[in-house]
Amino acid sequence: MAAQALLHGFSYNPGVRGASNPVSSKGEFAGIESMMPHTLHFILPKSGQYARHGLGAVVAELETELVALETAKPNTSEKPQRVGGGGGGRQRVKARQKSQSTKEPHTPRLEWLKQEGIDLTNECILDADELCSRSASGLLKLQQTIWRINRSISRSSSVTEALGVIEEMKAAGIDSANEGTYLALITVCRRQQQGERALSIYEAMKQAGVKPGMLTYNTLISCCHQAKRLEDAFRIKAEMEAAGMRPDVVTYTALMALVVKTGPYRGRSSPAQRLGKALELYKEMLERSIRPDAITFNTLMFAGAQAKLPGKVLDIYRMMIDAGVTANKFTFGILLESAGSGGRLKAALEVFNEMCAAGVAPQTSTYNFLIEACASAPHPNAEKAWALYEEMKTIDNVSPNGQTYNHLITASCKSGDHAGALRAHELMRDSGFSKAVTSSTFNKLIQSASKSEGLDSAFQVYKKMREAGYKPDVITFGTLVSACGQGKDLARALTVSEEMESLGIKRNQVVQHALIGAYGQAGQWQNAIDIFRMMQQSGEEQPTALSYGMIFDACFGKEGTNVFLNTSEPGKLEITPGIEAAIGLYEEAVATGFFKNVVEGDLSRCDVRNMNCSGTVVALLAWLLHAGQNPPTSDLIIVTGISKGEGDGKGRKGRHRKKHSVAEKVLQAVGLPCKQLNTVTMQALSVSLEAFNHWLSDLPEVEDDCYFNEDVTSTVGTLLNSSERTEGAPNNFR
Repeated sequence: MAAQALLHGFSYNPGVRGASNPVSSKGEFAGIESMMPHTLHFILPKSGQYARHGLGAVVAELETELVALETAKPNTSEKPQRVGGGGGGRQRVKARQKSQSTKEPHTPRLEWLKQEGIDLTNECILDADELCSRSASGLLKLQQTIWRINRSISRSSSVTEALGVIEEMKAAGIDSANEGTYLALITVCRRQQQGERALSIYEAMKQAGVKPGMLTYNTLISCCHQAKRLEDAFRIKAEMEAAGMRPDVVTYTALMALVVKTGPYRGRSSPAQRLGKALELYKEMLERSIRPDAITFNTLMFAGAQAKLPGKVLDIYRMMIDAGVTANKFTFGILLESAGSGGRLKAALEVFNEMCAAGVAPQTSTYNFLIEACASAPHPNAEKAWALYEEMKTIDNVSPNGQTYNHLITASCKSGDHAGALRAHELMRDSGFSKAVTSSTFNKLIQSASKSEGLDSAFQVYKKMREAGYKPDVITFGTLVSACGQGKDLARALTVSEEMESLGIKRNQVVQHALIGAYGQAGQWQNAIDIFRMMQQSGEEQPTALSYGMIFDACFGKEGTNVFLNTSEPGKLEITPGIEAAIGLYEEAVATGFFKNVVEGDLSRCDVRNMNCSGTVVALLAWLLHAGQNPPTSDLIIVTGISKGEGDGKGRKGRHRKKHSVAEKVLQAVGLPCKQLNTVTMQALSVSLEAFNHWLSDLPEVEDDCYFNEDVTSTVGTLLNSSERTEGAPNNFR
């Protein structure tokens, strides 16, 4: 993924920073040749004297750690740091540890100094008094020698090799170190993904009295990023400021990257909370008049993408443009990935056009994000997805891959274009991307076939899946059982469930919901309740609001609550045993605190904003039963949603309007007149107290109890007339 490929330097690669970037894309010790004037001061003034700093402590500590690493058993060794994503990173870590533990003949790294005619013993004066009396040219030559040694340390391929160079220094009579020496060791640790060892070197550096420079501090924060040591990173920032150094854009961007990746409490914060913390650091940057660069904004946009907030990602991009910072290919990659996964097709196309206008060449991933946006949009657009597919084939260095075809299949399936989905599958196979075909691919094709061509077509795709050697999973069976329910083929649904169990695949909620739906479509609400009871007793996946919606629909009959409301005569709502069972299940959920539509002691108000449509029907019926037993003394209010001017999207407002309509139909079905209640913040219906009392007076006398299926227990009273009802016969409100 493009957003994941943006990591470099601080194991985050949002772009190329330039000369200020402390670490190159390969993790090398970048810019060391230019550091000598301010970071490689071997001669450090201290109270008018020249101080030398011993390496013995840090060498001993690191050697002890390395010996422990070499001799440790596999089950007790230190857990390797994960590098990158997937198995490749783990393989690189294992290979690195293997190379570190392999004992090979050591080739002296300082031999080249002798080849240049430098006698280390004679050139390096060890006594401080003698060092003070040395000529300026001699001191410069000595500095150059130390600089070359530090560079040799920084270029070591392992910590073991770096320690070997230090041992050569000591053997040559050089038992002193400057900041560059410690920085070189820290750089090697960082390159070897051993950030915690780098922090140990930093502590030894402070004990030796060596003052870190800006590059050292920034490199240490990068090591904290590797080790996921958020608190240590902010501690180092505080120590930097206490030393009189002002954090720069590199410092803040490294901290942002660490926050985004780790967050407080070792990653337990949500992506949205991490984004908020990163934005706080950005605000602090601006308050200190530190100008952000492209990497800063790319880091923030990456955080927004991780939080799945495409709108926020676009806002940060606008901030970037307003700040006069030029977007790069990484910027557009994050924007397109965020818009694509978020279904923002229009925004994705606008970003694509802006990217082309900026002269950034599109890549295969660019078109994949656009096609994904076609599939994820609220109204999937398979036609546009195929047009983008044809366009990408005409672009140089751009060609479809397995991900392209999977997105085409998804877009076609969601658009109801089963023929297009099959075509994309064939192209994927014929183009040599058979490995990209997974069980998930067939699951999409099965679902598409069931919706477009019927149940038989879905089972044909399932048969091809098994013949091709793909193992069905719980989603496969859930899709098939759902298709059987929609096709009103309960027998086949049960056969699929048995096959699933024979393969040792445990039912999840998706399959259980599908079975509840299949039983409901067959009119067997008692069996549907049995499945629901199994869910309650499993202790693994407890029923959710969706679960209750499914069982309520099953109890209402073959077509669920929607058709039930549409076919009920105004003022004559038929109450069947199944509906009574649904009300009983609702009352059980109320008793456990799952549903809280009515405030205890206040029957004048019912809030169904958090209910789905089926739950709204049952909740209102149960509420009317209670209100009939204990009539309120004020008008009745039914809150159905937020006001039309509020909300965070058309889909949410549309859902609330639908719920509002469902509530109106329920009241109409029971013959209870209502009117719209206009408020500032919510959608609501109102029933006047006079109308409610008149409605109650027209109801026939009832007994205290009503019929419930023996598998359903409830203590709710009822207004249902049961005096003349035989078992299974419907009853009416009036």
